[in-house]
Amino acid sequence: MYITELLSYSLDRLRKEPELLLEERQQVERSMQSSALSHYHAFIDSANCLSVVQQQLGSACEGLGSLSQSVPELAGAFEAFSKDAATVMAQHNANKQLLAQQANLLELLDAPQLMDTCVRNGIYDEALDLHAFIMRVALLHPDLPIVKLLAAQAQAMSQAMLGQLLQRLRTNIQLPECLRVIGYLRRMAAFPEAELRLHFLRCREEWLAQLISELDSSDSYEYVKHLTDVHRLHLFDIVMQYRAIFFDASSQDAKASAGNTLEGCVLYTWVQHRVSHYVAALQQHLPAIEEGTQLASALEHATYCCSSLSRVGLDFSCLLGPLFQLCALRLFGAKLALAVDAFHQRLDSHKWVAMPAPLLGKAAAASGAAEGSEQQQQGGANAAAGDDLAPPYALMEHVPLAVFTNGVLSAMNELRHCALLPLQRPAGTLLQGSLEQVASSLVHYRHTRSLAATEQALFGAASRALSDVMVPYLASCFAAVFPGGSGLLSAAAVTAVLKDAAGPGN
Repeated sequence: MYITELLSYSLDRLRKEPELLLEERQQVERSMQSSALSHYHAFIDSANCLSVVQQQLGSACEGLGSLSQSVPELAGAFEAFSKDAATVMAQHNANKQLLAQQANLLELLDAPQLMDTCVRNGIYDEALDLHAFIMRVALLHPDLPIVKLLAAQAQAMSQAMLGQLLQRLRTNIQLPECLRVIGYLRRMAAFPEAELRLHFLRCREEWLAQLISELDSSDSYEYVKHLTDVHRLHLFDIVMQYRAIFFDASSQDAKASAGNTLEGCVLYTWVQHRVSHYVAALQQHLPAIEEGTQLASALEHATYCCSSLSRVGLDFSCLLGPLFQLCALRLFGAKLALAVDAFHQRLDSHKWVAMPAPLLGKAAAASGAAEGSEQQQQGGANAAAGDDLAPPYALMEHVPLAVFTNGVLSAMNELRHCALLPLQRPAGTLLQGSLEQVASSLVHYRHTRSLAATEQALFGAASRALSDVMVPYLASCFAAVFPGGSGLLSAAAVTAVLKDAAGPGN
């Protein structure tokens, strides 16, 4: 702009311009000097400020140097802070999510306790649903500690429920309850199918054994009756329950392969075990029954039990016959032995004195002596025809024979309640042996005692009454118990023993 103005000046003006510039310069210098004089404080302050700035600038340079050295450390701190902040943010987000899912988490955490409550109150459907839910959560989140803890608690509750269900099988439950319990066990998948059968039968066996152990065994007759009733009722129920529960597999037992032998035979093996225990109990307690009516009643109960169990294919009546036959024969033999002992005692103390007999007794004795052999041959037919089986009055003249006859009749009364056909021959053999033993006792008595003539006559009459009256009469009574069994008693054998007792005057 000054150049443009300078070009517009005239020549004279241009010649004067240096002088003007010099004057202006001098004027500026004078102005500057006056200004410096009037504002010297500012220059001093500026100098001081410059000095301070230089010093502080040096300090700043040193600080910048140290700062530049601390920058890597500061960067590491910032990076750590970033990570911590990210962790805090993640926790914050997790807490926010936890807060948002608080209700669901509380339900999940309460699941084991709720399952325990359901198990304690027998609400097994809900307990199994909760267990399945917890197991699904454990399968989805296998690494979470809280989920592992929940799964462990659920397994503990599941074991407690398993124990309760097995305990239910050890009680008196009916088929619908058995079906529910086995359904729960199958849902739990606690056992394979074959092992489940074993556990079912084992629990029912424990319950049945407990029932049997609670029976009073002091009275053998009552014990046998109650034992039979327990097997008739509960063994039948258990077999029906087993077949109803395991029907699908049981229906294929006949087609099962060798690998499934256990599944097919487990029921029959258990039934055989239970029947063998029952038979062993009968073998132990039947000999203690000392009355024929009680033995017959026990046989009737056992036969009815077999009849009931035969509906499920468990007829074991063939095992009962030998047991009751042996007991009945033992009872009959014991009664005969008592009769023989009573005869011996009465014979030892008997006084051979003639005793008056009623007229009817004389007639009966005469008819008995006349028809002895015929009555022996036709004893069974007479009994079937309804002949009177009252003891002959002729035996009342001979007290030892009357005592023995009463004992034999008592033995037959005990036997007739349980007169099984296979007992006919062994019972006849026992009775024949008792008669021969009585005859032998008479022979021994005759040889060891000194009898007067009158006593010998009475003794001979007693011997004849034994073979001619008592043996035919007892044969008739035996035929009443066992039709056609009179032929098992031989008066000839008794007579052959008695012939040794014949003496003078007989």
